[in-house]
Amino acid sequence: MNILFFSPHALADSSSGAARCVQTLLEELTTLGHSCRVLTGSVVDGPNHLFQRMLEMPPERQLTAADSEIKIPVRRVVLENVEHVIVGGEARQSHDLPAVEETALLQTFLKTFSDGPPDVTLTYGGFSSNYVAGRYAMSRGCKSAAFIATASYGGPDDLLHANHLVTVSKAMAAYLPEETRRGPMTILAPLVRREQVVASARTPEYITFINPMLGKGLTVAAAIAAACQDRGKPYKFLFVESRGTQADALAKSAGLRRCRNVSFAGNTSDMRAVYARTGVLLFPSLWFESAGRVILEANANGIPVLAHNIGGIPEMMNGAGYLFDPPAALTQDWSAAAPPEYIDRWIDVIDRLHLDENERRAAARRAREADAKYDLGGLARAFAAGVHPAYTTTEPKV
Repeated sequence: MNILFFSPHALADSSSGAARCVQTLLEELTTLGHSCRVLTGSVVDGPNHLFQRMLEMPPERQLTAADSEIKIPVRRVVLENVEHVIVGGEARQSHDLPAVEETALLQTFLKTFSDGPPDVTLTYGGFSSNYVAGRYAMSRGCKSAAFIATASYGGPDDLLHANHLVTVSKAMAAYLPEETRRGPMTILAPLVRREQVVASARTPEYITFINPMLGKGLTVAAAIAAACQDRGKPYKFLFVESRGTQADALAKSAGLRRCRNVSFAGNTSDMRAVYARTGVLLFPSLWFESAGRVILEANANGIPVLAHNIGGIPEMMNGAGYLFDPPAALTQDWSAAAPPEYIDRWIDVIDRLHLDENERRAAARRAREADAKYDLGGLARAFAAGVHPAYTTTEPKV
């Protein structure tokens, strides 16, 4: 099967869980004998070294879009056996994408399509070019699959460019309004390659919180760290940048600014070093979380996760970790202060994991048992079977 991924969003983006998921899917499909190509722009979720390394490579050519005199660089790189063509000269946020650059990207798509039509066009994002590319693929008899990893697709016309949907959890599938769900749907957990995330040796020392944003539960994580500091507890916290940065986190959380027990780590495309030092992972998301890739990564490392019972998080936990029902005030206002008695519940579990060897071992065992049910190859085969009738598969383990 010939698969073309298209989006203004770069897949070489270590700050995006969706990008990492789709990149891993394409890698696995390649190992199964499918042909996978990537054509993207330069939109990224946040600062990251991976995409900057891509931009340091010399352009293959310069492209002039339509009647514009602007020259747009085009790079061709190979990332984990998947070829990427990147149209654009610098990393951008979605609201900063110039129309001329999106036009050049769409022109490249049409040329790529005419040179060799794929069996499946896979895309994600809410740009006009996503819509045009998907509709064009369908008009040519090609399967157009939309990858849905956020709750932002709620309008009846949001997915008119797709005749197959791919979601990352049953919760995400159920969240989509009926009028938005057009055509068949394949449900895949986020794809994680164990060798890329499992630390070879671990010396746990931190309680880790990844992507310190308000929607990800910054106020809750900061309140836990502050309460531990005030009570003289010896715990150390590590906040890892992604879309959420140190500067943003400190600006938005007064409580965090007084925490001497919190260190920050920069965004990284290799999470093994983070998990090597993590004893407990906090995942207190307050928005609708479609899945939670880092939960799967933590399970693979035997790390207990403390998380909110929201969206697809329980599916990713799969019997491991500890779930908390957040107060309605927090889900309605992500910047609201967490009630002290609610924070006490989190700290009680953290205390047990640090002080009770049996609790710690049982939590690590549940994490590894959940990971043992995860089948990366089965998920990739399920995608192939879902988007192309020539392929069959057994039900994947999640």
